[in-house]
Amino acid sequence: MASTLVSIVDAEPIDRIADELYALPPAEFVAARDAHARLAGDRGDKALAKQISGLRKPTSSAWALNLLAREGASDLTEAMTLGDELRTAQEELRGGALRQLGARRRAVLSTLVRRVEELARDAGQPLGPDAVQQVRTTLTAALSDAVLAARIKAGRLVKPVEQSGFGPLSETAVPVRDDLAPRREQRRERQLTRARADISAAQADVKKADTAVTEAEQALAEREEHSANLRAELRRAQQAEQEAATQLARAKRRADTARDKLAGAEARMRELRGEA
Repeated sequence: MASTLVSIVDAEPIDRIADELYALPPAEFVAARDAHARLAGDRGDKALAKQISGLRKPTSSAWALNLLAREGASDLTEAMTLGDELRTAQEELRGGALRQLGARRRAVLSTLVRRVEELARDAGQPLGPDAVQQVRTTLTAALSDAVLAARIKAGRLVKPVEQSGFGPLSETAVPVRDDLAPRREQRRERQLTRARADISAAQADVKKADTAVTEAEQALAEREEHSANLRAELRRAQQAEQEAATQLARAKRRADTARDKLAGAEARMRELRGEA
């Protein structure tokens, strides 16, 4: 187990550790998580240890979806693109597109569910009927929920979810004339362009902030080391001062003793001279 533990000197160690843990079969999750938490605690990183301990064990269906995110990323991306098209068609009430996309959705979902079952079986963790249904329900919900889709793609799902959003998309949906569709599409493209620019700017700001944090942490470490050296030097100076004071006191006592002896000798000399 120790050979698989990730070093906690990374910029974002919790992300590396979480990715490793959620790639494991559920039966191995708790032991590996606790080992990582102990390692972080032994290294003095209590915050990281707490973060690791808070990671929840995934259900078998959630683990299988995490496996899909790692081993079948291209299939998952294709399905999520279809989900974007479905949401756009429903928002714009394009009945003909909804009918066509509904048929594609059923085919894509069936393919994805079979892919998940194959991956789980190849990993030695075949899914039961309930888990397969949970996988299907979660993938169906992801096609109408971009946030959930992103969570699945991240590969750290903990439990399955229920469907929300558009329903079965019946093939009997009535086509709706949509003369404003081109304008809406142009507006959507402009919005997407602005959103991409905002994301790029935000990413640049995050990078600058991360750099500033790193520099501040390095500066703090240097100041702490300098302070520690000064404290050690102060302790040595105080110890030397105390030793010098002790030596001075001893020298004074010896001087007083010598003076007493000198005075006694001088008195004795005077007595001897008087007797002579």
